Formats: sequence, C-alpha cells, structure tokens
Amino acid sequence: MPAGDNLQRLRAFPRAPAPNNDASVVKSNLSKEEIELQQNILAYHVAHHPDSAIFGNTQAKGLKVLEIYVRPRREELREGSSASGQKTHQLPGSDSLKRARPDDLEGFTVCEAVVEEGMLNVHGTLAGACAMLLVDIVTFSCLFALGTVVNIDPSGFTTSVNLVWHNAAMPGRVLRFVSTSLSLKPRMGVARCEVYDKATGRLLISGTQIMTPIQAPKAVANQRAKM
Repeated sequence: MPAGDNLQRLRAFPRAPAPNNDASVVKSNLSKEEIELQQNILAYHVAHHPDSAIFGNTQAKGLKVLEIYVRPRREELREGSSASGQKTHQLPGSDSLKRARPDDLEGFTVCEAVVEEGMLNVHGTLAGACAMLLVDIVTFSCLFALGTVVNIDPSGFTTSVNLVWHNAAMPGRVLRFVSTSLSLKPRMGVARCEVYDKATGRLLISGTQIMTPIQAPKAVANQRAKM
C-alpha cells in the first residue's frame, strides 16, 4: 500500500460478488487491482451482500461495470475505439497518469442494467425514483475511477442532481450508463451521465451530479499541495 494512501477505507471493502466479480471482462487502462477496487466500490454502494435490506439494493444489484478509463482530458486519439465509441486503445496506463493534476484527467465508466419488474412505475416504465438511484450510483463511479489514480477518495454526500428524461425506458430493455467526470477536487466532485437504450442507441436520461467529498484535513492539505 503506497505511503500517504487516501484510499485505505475503499481498499478495505469486500470483494464484489457477481456480476462484478471478474476484472478480466472489463475494458480499461487501469491495473487488475484497480479494476477490482472499482467493482468493489460499486458493490458496496448498492449494498450487494447476502440478506441486504438496504434501500435500492434489489433494483441496483444488477448493475455491471463494463468499461473503466482514466485519460487525459484533452487527449485526441486517431485510432481505436471502445464499444461506447470512445477512442481508447492508445491511452496510457494508470501509473503514467499518477503525477498529473486531477483537472488534467477525466474518469470514464460504462455500466449496464436490465429494466426489471421491480423497477417499474404504475405505467409500466422505469420509475423516476429508480432511475434517479441508478444514475446516482453510476455517475459517481467515474469519480472513484479518477480518484483511484490521483489518490482522492470522493466519498461524501450529494449536494445537487439535475436529471432530464428524454424517453421512457421499457421493461426488458438493457440500459447503458455512460459516465464522465467533469471535475474532482478535495472539496467537490462533478460528473455527468447519459443513459441509453443499448439496442437502439436512443438517449433516455441525461444528468449531472455534484458531490462533496468528506476527507481528513491532512488528505485535503496534501492534495492542495499538488495543485
């Protein structure tokens, strides 16, 4: 464990169960250990453990991480693309990014979930409250990915969420959540998310979230010294 590690609390999370228990299926420029950490963080936040009675566990436990990248914010690559259309194959590994400032990097994640009966409203479409829960969890996944590289734990509380519903999500459809960090500082993290119907590519929901990380004063001071 590196000296001055601000991620010790996150590293103590238990190993994620299925569907996030195999790092080899995740497209990423992070190390295997870093991918597993992101899977563990997601599982922790949906309280995915036996006999869980935490709010939203039943609806969110099917979220699966498919892609995790941390990349230079203004990187323009000419070749290669991931399944999400993002150009990725020339991206540097996470070790070469650790000396960069957080503002020069962005975290990017792709997750999927199937719309099931327990996620529907009385009209038979994805309930707004359920969509809000899923977007909340997935949106901060990109902040945790970036935080892993720059040694910031973005854990905290949400201060603002702005969602726009573009189309209804029907039962049985696979939702594709594409999340990108906009800013990550010791006192604030901002990210956006778009939710698509995987089969049609139709945009269903878009939104932004602002989080206020809760860190020890020493961790905040260390990050300020790097900026």
